[in-house]
Amino acid sequence: MMGQITLGIVLSILSALLFTGMDAFVKVLDNLGTGELTFLRGVIGLAFIPLVLRKEKGPLFSGKDHWLLHARGFFGGLGICSFFFALKGMTLGDAQILGQLTGFFLCILSPIFLKTKVSKDFIPAIVGIILGTAIVMQVWNFNTFNAYAWGAVACSFFSACAYTCIGKLNENGGHAGTEIVFYFQMYSILCGGALMIFDFTIPQGIDWVFLVGLSFCAIFAQMSLTWGCLYISPLLVSFLQYTAILFHIIVGWMFWGEVLTIYSWIGGAFIVLGSGMLLWKSRKA
Repeated sequence: MMGQITLGIVLSILSALLFTGMDAFVKVLDNLGTGELTFLRGVIGLAFIPLVLRKEKGPLFSGKDHWLLHARGFFGGLGICSFFFALKGMTLGDAQILGQLTGFFLCILSPIFLKTKVSKDFIPAIVGIILGTAIVMQVWNFNTFNAYAWGAVACSFFSACAYTCIGKLNENGGHAGTEIVFYFQMYSILCGGALMIFDFTIPQGIDWVFLVGLSFCAIFAQMSLTWGCLYISPLLVSFLQYTAILFHIIVGWMFWGEVLTIYSWIGGAFIVLGSGMLLWKSRKA
C-alpha cells in the first residue's frame, strides 16, 4: 500500500516538472498563437501514444463510459488553451500560482460528483485561497487584473473538472491511462483548431524542435498525472502539483529574468497554505 502511495507521489511531482518544461517551451514559442500551439501540441503528442501504449500492454479503448471520457478530454482541452493564453501575458510563476487553484475548485466539485464530504472546517481555508487569489491578481490594479489572469483561473476550473472526471473513471474502473490521455489529445486538437482559424503562423526552423519538445513534455506529463491518479486521490495529486510553482519560478528566473512581486509571494502563500489546509481537513473528514 505504501509503495503505491509513494509511486503516486513521485508520478505527480514528475508531472509537475514535465508541465514546467512544456510551459517553458510555450514561452519560447511566443511567436505562435494560443490556438496553434494547442493544436500542434495535440497532433504531435498523438505520435507518442503508441509508445506509451506499448508500455501499458493493454487495449487503447475500453468501450465504456464514453461521456466521461469525452468530458475529461473537453475540459482538458479548454484548460490547456486557457493556460497557454495566460502565459502570453504573465510570468511563469504568476500564471502557475493562479493555475494551481484546482484544489479549491475540486472541493466544490467533489461533493457533487465524487461523493466527497466538505465540512464547515473548510471555510477558513477557502477564504484564504480566495484572498490569496485576489492579491496575486491585484484586483485593484487594472494592468494586472486582466484577461490573462482570468485565463489562468479558468485553467484551474477546467482542470478541476477534468480531475473530477478522472476520479469518476477510476471509481468505475477498466480504463487505461492511455485511453484517458488519448481523448485529451483529441480535444486539444479540436479546441486549438477552432482558435487557430483566427491566428495562424507557419512555424519556422527551430520552432519545430521546440514544438516536439513541448509535445513530449505534455504527453508524458499527462501520463504521469493520470497514472498518479490511479494510485492516490485526485485531491492529493492536485496538492502535489503545487511543486510546479517552485519549478516555474526557478525556470522563469533562469531563462527570462522573471521576478515575482511581493503580492505574488504573499498571495501565493495564502493559496498554498489554504490548499494545504483543504488537503489536511479532507483526509480527516
